Amino acid sequence: MAESSIVTFRLKKSKIFGIYGLSVVTLVIVIALGYLSCYLFRAHQLWFHFTGLLMIVAFLLFIFTLWAIYRIHKEGRIGVIISDEGITDLSTGYYIGTVTWRDVEQIKVMDDLENIDYQYVVLVVKNPNQYIMQESSEIKKRSLMLKLHHYGSPVCISVRALDCTFAQLYESIQKYYRKAIR
Repeated sequence: MAESSIVTFRLKKSKIFGIYGLSVVTLVIVIALGYLSCYLFRAHQLWFHFTGLLMIVAFLLFIFTLWAIYRIHKEGRIGVIISDEGITDLSTGYYIGTVTWRDVEQIKVMDDLENIDYQYVVLVVKNPNQYIMQESSEIKKRSLMLKLHHYGSPVCISVRALDCTFAQLYESIQKYYRKAIR
């Protein structure tokens, strides 16, 4: 049996530190709003309901950042995994699994609609709805549908969060794709 080779691209340190920073900031906001809410409650001010609500929202954001930190460490700070079987993009927060090379019909490069400094490697897949339906979040499903509409596929990989150049990413994807379709 042939041994499978794997190429990985790590997440940028700035993305990791950004999530840590957001976590610390939201924790500070939760604590500050908690103190403010208690002060306003003791002073019989009506605003304590509003600050309490803001505190709950900030706490939920803090929980989300802790979850993101957990996922980053669980995945070994890896953003993209390219193997003989396919490609897995962990850098975007979409969890559509591994896109197998046999599902890929075409690989194209497209400019980002929001920022022309970035490009996407778009993997046009045979069954885009299957990948969209693998995402559990309805909001993320809608986002993947918009990518399908704008780019022709829900599978769009960027180097925004990756510690590599676009050329390195594109070259690796092309190399493994060509090897798989032989």
